[in-house]
Amino acid sequence: MKIHVTILTAIVVIMVAGITIYSQLDLPAGAAAKAVSGGYGAGGQEDRRLLINWEIKDANPHLLVTPFEIDHNREWVIVDLRDRVSYENGHIPGAIHLGDRAHKLLRGDAVIAGRTFPHLALRPMAELEAVFSLAGITHDQTLVLYSDAEDILPGYSFVPFLVLEYLGHRDVRMLDGGFESWLTHRRPVETKTNKLPPSEFKARLNPRILATENEVLAIAKGRIKDVQLVDSRVPVEFTGEHKAPPGHFLYDAVARTGRIPNVALNVPHYQQFVDMESLKLKLIPDLAMLYGGLDKKKRTIMYCYIANRISFSYFVARLIGFDAPAIYHDSWIVWGNNPDLPVERDPEFDKPAAAPGYGA
Repeated sequence: MKIHVTILTAIVVIMVAGITIYSQLDLPAGAAAKAVSGGYGAGGQEDRRLLINWEIKDANPHLLVTPFEIDHNREWVIVDLRDRVSYENGHIPGAIHLGDRAHKLLRGDAVIAGRTFPHLALRPMAELEAVFSLAGITHDQTLVLYSDAEDILPGYSFVPFLVLEYLGHRDVRMLDGGFESWLTHRRPVETKTNKLPPSEFKARLNPRILATENEVLAIAKGRIKDVQLVDSRVPVEFTGEHKAPPGHFLYDAVARTGRIPNVALNVPHYQQFVDMESLKLKLIPDLAMLYGGLDKKKRTIMYCYIANRISFSYFVARLIGFDAPAIYHDSWIVWGNNPDLPVERDPEFDKPAAAPGYGA
């Protein structure tokens, strides 16, 4: 009998402790129930991540989902962003496919300093609408996007998230850690092709998401002071030591080193991952600390080299609760190739720019 009483007491203590944890984290009403209904009851470490992520009251933790949530929300439309071969070799059950690596479908050729670069410029509106119409995407669906490590690390997998929000879709989410996370959690895969009936996807454009060169130039010259400019590149780019990350496939595609003047903060995109293996995002409070010097209520424009890393940083800004994040899509590859635009470097790297060189 004493043993049974001890066990019962232990259970009560655990239940009370659980209720206390929920209350101390100041979760929104019903969040505790959502944790269980979303599949977190069996999630272990995922339980902790969910609860901690709710600590930032103005954040949007729903934008980042786990395999457990997908399991318990079968009405969601899961979109595989990888290439066709990867999709056919195995994907999340029920997932649809766009036909190719998504960032290639959404971006076309860009002509910069007399040279043509594939997959750097956003495609015309009609072409973007056609991609999502063919896939059967509609504005009333909850979309969950995922790719793989090949796309996550450089930021490619976040380009579709940004584009869909630019086109006005109001419920787009990302699978934390991508397909590798799905496999790590030992979730099932399938090889059959899933398709939705074609739709008539029409943009409900949110043009403020894309900053213009004129707006960024006004910031650089100090004419606009209430907009925050964030550089998402690595430190050697920010200081002016290197044109691009060493070894980048477009390293010699830009004439000048440096940064855009009046940058408020440099947050290298890789600092937002927990590690380079899982490629999961840090907890929301930790991400918020990276941007702690900024006002989340102000318009915040991000730039990098070719607009991949800032697509990721844009997602993080949305996740942690920035009201008006935006990107300068042309980024450094355009700015750094235009001698009429101002640049700034750290003193030890402040030397005359070399003549444009594109290698052999």
